[in-house]
Amino acid sequence: MIPTLRLLFRASTASALSAAPSNGHQRLKTIGFIGLGAMGREMASNLLTKVFQQNKDPDLAFVIHDTFDQSVTRFLTSNSSLFPGRSILPCNSPAGVARLASTVVTMLPSSPEVEQVYLGEGGILEGLSDLGDPSIDKNRTLLIDSTTLDPSVAVKTANKIKQAGGGEEKGYWDMIDAPVSGGVVGANAGTLSFMVGSNSVGSFDKASEEFLVHMGSRAIHCGKNGNGLVAKIANNLLLGISMLGVTEAMLLGTANGLPAEVLAGIINTSTGKCWASEVNNPAPGALSKQPGSKISPPADRDYEGGFASRLMSKDLSLAMNAARLQGVPTPLGQLTATIYEALGKNEEFKDKDFGVAFKALSAALGREEFKQGSD
Repeated sequence: MIPTLRLLFRASTASALSAAPSNGHQRLKTIGFIGLGAMGREMASNLLTKVFQQNKDPDLAFVIHDTFDQSVTRFLTSNSSLFPGRSILPCNSPAGVARLASTVVTMLPSSPEVEQVYLGEGGILEGLSDLGDPSIDKNRTLLIDSTTLDPSVAVKTANKIKQAGGGEEKGYWDMIDAPVSGGVVGANAGTLSFMVGSNSVGSFDKASEEFLVHMGSRAIHCGKNGNGLVAKIANNLLLGISMLGVTEAMLLGTANGLPAEVLAGIINTSTGKCWASEVNNPAPGALSKQPGSKISPPADRDYEGGFASRLMSKDLSLAMNAARLQGVPTPLGQLTATIYEALGKNEEFKDKDFGVAFKALSAALGREEFKQGSD
């Protein structure tokens, strides 16, 4: 059978299978992945590749779903030819994935998508409910969500899944939060760090030892459900604040005629050193012009690649909401969130690396090299 027809056959088979529960033997050997965006497709490719390489069991299967058909087609085209004869199957809904797979990883945009995929019509909970008695071995399920979302939404969603599966104590259906650090580059290289929130140490151990290890270099148990997300957004709160601090310092120096590479060299050997100055310095040439440097941050590519300003804005909004719920004062965080909210809504800056704050403030200063394209 030629590759194109094989893909069509597998797609048809998966659609049929997703309409009804699979046999228990097969389900226990099937991994599901939902969300094949920029991060998800890299994570899923690493998980599939390493699992298939290490486990030659022909019954082992991998099922996928995404709302965009082209994302599914792209994934199948990239991976099916690498593992001829192995089952890589598309499903027509999250429910279909849940019926077929005893472990499901999700990587989605944010809170609304998580609620819809897990609890909405055609969602994971619907698919699990179709299986019947959750205590039966073949129906036990572990759900791993790597989305960066509101911790309160993650906890609420996990509680509903657990309650439907017999309750927290029995743990027949469990859901953990496992947001990541490392970006698309880390997802591609398989070097992501996972910050995991799980009430169950057993679920954390299973997730980290059997699945997360194939997509990243480390997994840290942060405590109860929701704590993985708290760790992620707290880190990104500091990251956003530090980037604006480095931006202002570099702008102050260069506006007064100090070469960017000289100032960066001083900062990075002094008390101001941080990741935003040492690895992702927002001033063009600040790192690449260092003697013997091999570092080329997004600032040297007109801020292409890296962590988009709109995503930083999203994470800062999540951090501010979490802070409000606990009454945590965040004066610097509020200011940083306001600035990135503006950048995240600006057509010129929203998809650029969040170091583009330097370009935006430089344009406001009126420097000639940044006037072009600015408002």
